[in-house]
Amino acid sequence: MSKIQLQATLSKNSFKNISTYLEEYKKAIQKGADNGVKKVTEKAFDIVKANCYTKGIDKHTSQINAVYDEETNVGKVYTDDWVLIFNEMGTGITGKNNPYPNSSKTFSSWKYDVNQHGEKGWRYPKDDGTYGWTKGLPSKHMFYDTFNQLKDILGDTVSVEITKTMENLYNGK
Repeated sequence: MSKIQLQATLSKNSFKNISTYLEEYKKAIQKGADNGVKKVTEKAFDIVKANCYTKGIDKHTSQINAVYDEETNVGKVYTDDWVLIFNEMGTGITGKNNPYPNSSKTFSSWKYDVNQHGEKGWRYPKDDGTYGWTKGLPSKHMFYDTFNQLKDILGDTVSVEITKTMENLYNGK
């Protein structure tokens, strides 16, 4: 962002103009920040879906949702689809050996081998009426990877959006 110099004479009108300008400046920064969060939410949605495709989980991407609340300026990308959740976190002994990379308290309650099947795995019904066998799934962490990718672009995205909203102030309009 470029520097702005404000000059005032010792008059009531001059200080009022600067005060008005600073209020507009403050609003422009807030609007740019809001636009940045909205744009990052949209990018996160696209990146999560791309990560799902890359990891071969393409049949459930329609169950990924993105919402942006303009009043709170909070964006959220999420799913309630258990197939995506199981792939994100991992399951069974395979998941236990290849766990979800985030060890925060939020995810500490996730149990990988709930029924203690261990190495023997379990059978499950398939769509064609037959049964399959599995030891579980490794964590594919599509959402976690998205979070890490967003860390690299978040600051720049918000900065660009703030600059866009402040363009008129920079040009003296």
